[in-house]
Amino acid sequence: MAPTADVIAEWTVRDLVERMRRPRYRCGGGVAASVALAQAAALADLVRRTARRTLDAALDEELTQALPEIVQRALAQADADRAALDQLLSALRDQTTHPDPVIVQTATAVPLATADLGFELLALLSRLAPHVPAFAYADLTAAQALSRAAILAALAMARANLPLLPSAQAEEIAVAIETRLAQLPTSTL
Repeated sequence: MAPTADVIAEWTVRDLVERMRRPRYRCGGGVAASVALAQAAALADLVRRTARRTLDAALDEELTQALPEIVQRALAQADADRAALDQLLSALRDQTTHPDPVIVQTATAVPLATADLGFELLALLSRLAPHVPAFAYADLTAAQALSRAAILAALAMARANLPLLPSAQAEEIAVAIETRLAQLPTSTL
């Protein structure tokens, strides 16, 4: 079994990149999506700080609380994704038939939650956008691009598990994925 006890947020960037290259660490697209969301929220918080003078106090306070919270939740999602992937791959290796549906459901629910966190962040970015000074707009656009990429990656990870689920559940989750894709904004801020 791959080691999953250590916390991704404590790794260096180099460690993360190197571990993503090696199957034994179980750091796939779901981990990448989660880390991208953490980075996007951090960039948004940087932009919030530069726009502070033009934000109303209530929005500034909301973003001051929400953005660091999203960073933490995204990093926790990375660990949850890694653990879910480890369980799923272990079950697939150990069984000749389909793995326990609960394990597959978890491996599917985690990336869906990551995608939902990405949508939460995109909504905050939209609220922040009108207040951003021109020199910081590129950072906000980068945060949006990272968020969109994270959502797409997370949904791809959820979709990968559909063949392992009973057909009724797979259809339900496929609809949920398509619904999320349809809600993903295509334009920049």
